[in-house]
Amino acid sequence: MAALKHRPLQRQALAWFTVAAAALLAGCASGPAQQAASAPTQTVWPAETAPAAQACPTGLPEGVRCLGGRDSAGAYYLIALPAVWSGVLVMHAHGGPELGTPKAERPVQDLQRWQVTLKAGHAWAGSGFRQGGVAVRAAAEDTERLRRIFVAHVAQPRRTLLHGQSWGAGVAAVGAEMYANSANGRSPYDAVLLSSGILAGGSQSYDFRLDLRVIYQQLCNNHPRPDEAAYPLWMGLPAGSTLTREQLAARVEDCLGLKKPAAQRSAEQQRKLETLLRVIRVPERSLQGHLNWATWHFQDIVQHRTGGLRG
Repeated sequence: MAALKHRPLQRQALAWFTVAAAALLAGCASGPAQQAASAPTQTVWPAETAPAAQACPTGLPEGVRCLGGRDSAGAYYLIALPAVWSGVLVMHAHGGPELGTPKAERPVQDLQRWQVTLKAGHAWAGSGFRQGGVAVRAAAEDTERLRRIFVAHVAQPRRTLLHGQSWGAGVAAVGAEMYANSANGRSPYDAVLLSSGILAGGSQSYDFRLDLRVIYQQLCNNHPRPDEAAYPLWMGLPAGSTLTREQLAARVEDCLGLKKPAAQRSAEQQRKLETLLRVIRVPERSLQGHLNWATWHFQDIVQHRTGGLRG
């Protein structure tokens, strides 16, 4: 693995796909007892409309053909096939999760980000998922639905790899379990590749963001401000809040001077920022992003997933 550190990013990714292909042997080695342990997922899959040809995103390898559409559950998706196909299909479960209404742009962005798959000669398919927020099983269903669309309307792959990135690694892991025996007693996926995966569970993975909210509020006292209604910080934001990302960024800038070079910050801003980074141990460049997740991601969990329960 040490040799990989000196390769360009795309070559690293190609190497990881090679490693994932090697996992086929391990997947095929599971015995009857292991296969019987997981009951098949009984899902009624409606007939899906064939994907339509569409223009490919810019920057893809020459000769790539793209197909796309919106499935019966409302998820936008995109499929890309290289000029010379290896017969391998890579099903991609994206990170995030996205919040709010799904957009057709998401699978386009994912394809551009993971076009190394096409350079390796493999087909790529990614769903934008039918809903935003922390809905792992629904996202796994959307990914499997897209695989079925590919098989029904595009081609029968020689091998199918399930790739989950970040939060999508949890989607891929759950999907691999859900459909372990769904294709004639076998898994439809020959291997699973999880990159930068969030697999420890929401609590283990996101608790530090609650710590960030609490310590930020102690230092800055502007999220919420003293003249705003107080609420438990584990809620992210209360129902009905109209706070925008731009407004939160302005509050962070006022308190920490995050966009300024260190020499241009006030002594108080620098002290607070150093305290926050020392305690939370996140890179300065990612602090705003983590605070955003601790605001709107938590709000989605509380308001839309748990109905206001503390968990």
